[in-house]
Amino acid sequence: MKKFRSNGKLFLIGEYIVMDGAKAFALPTKFGQCLFVEQNPIENNKLKWVAKKYDDSLWFEANFELNSLKIIDSSNYKLAKSLQNILIQAKILNSDFFQSNISYSCSTKLDYPQEWGLGSSSTLIDLISQFVNINPFNLNKLTFNTSGYDIACASNSQPIIFTNSPLNIEKININWNFIDDLFFVYLNQKQDTQAVVGDHYKNKAKDFKMISYLSDLVEEIITVDNLPSFELIMDEYQQILSKFMKQPKVKDLYFSDYKGCVKSLGAWGGDFVLVTKREGFEEYFRNKGYDIIIPFKEMIL
Repeated sequence: MKKFRSNGKLFLIGEYIVMDGAKAFALPTKFGQCLFVEQNPIENNKLKWVAKKYDDSLWFEANFELNSLKIIDSSNYKLAKSLQNILIQAKILNSDFFQSNISYSCSTKLDYPQEWGLGSSSTLIDLISQFVNINPFNLNKLTFNTSGYDIACASNSQPIIFTNSPLNIEKININWNFIDDLFFVYLNQKQDTQAVVGDHYKNKAKDFKMISYLSDLVEEIITVDNLPSFELIMDEYQQILSKFMKQPKVKDLYFSDYKGCVKSLGAWGGDFVLVTKREGFEEYFRNKGYDIIIPFKEMIL
C-alpha cells in the first residue's frame, strides 16, 4: 500500500489581492488529508474510491472504469462527478497512467472535521497529483482554478510567501516572540457571504496603488517583533480593504467590543478567524457560542 499526505491551509494575510499578483502569507496546517492506494490483483480496469471523514465515517464512495473513468456506481453522484472530472484532467496531464490491465483501490481520510474548511479540495488535488505523478498547480488550473496558495500549502511544511503571477513560493521561518498570544477561533456557522464578497472584489476596478501597499504590509508582518505591531498591521490591512470593498470587517460584525485583534483568514466570511489574546478572551468567545479555540502552535506546522 502507498500512502500520500497533504497539508491543509489557512490564509493569514494577502486575501483577494493575491489574485492580482500581490504577495500573500499562507500557513500550512498540521491538519490535512491522506490518500491510501492499493493495486487490486484480482480485477482489471477498475478504480474504487472511498472517502472517509475524520471520525472514519463514510463521506462517499464510487467505482469507475479505469481506462474511461466512467462512473459505474456511487453513493453520491454529485461528488462522484466532481471526482471524475479531477481524474479525467489528471489523465490528460499523464495519459500513460491509467491502464486497463490493472485496478486500484483508493481511500482518502481527513484528519479534521470537514466543516473547518482547511482545504479538502486542495488537498485532494495535491494527493491525486502525487498519485498520478503530475504537477498539482496544472491540475488545479484545469479544475478548481484557485489562486494556488492552497495548493502550495498542501506540499509545504512551513509558512510561505506566495505569489501566483508569476508563481513563486518562498518558505518562511517565523520568529515571532508572541506566538503564544495567537489563537484560531472557529466561527461554527454557515458563511454565505464568502463567494459574494469575493465576486464583489473581482468586479471592482483595480486600485494598483492600494494593492502594492497591501502587498508591502504582507512583507512587514513577517519581521514584526512585538504583538502591538502585529495587530496594527493586521488591523490596517483589513481597514483599507474594508473601505475599498465597502464591506464590514468580521470584527465589526461580531466582535466590535473585543479589545484584541480579530482577522478573517482567507475569504471574508470564512470558517476561522485569528484572534490575539487578551485577559479572559476564551470566556469572551465561548460566551458568544464559539467553543473551538485552537492555539497557533497546535494548528500550524
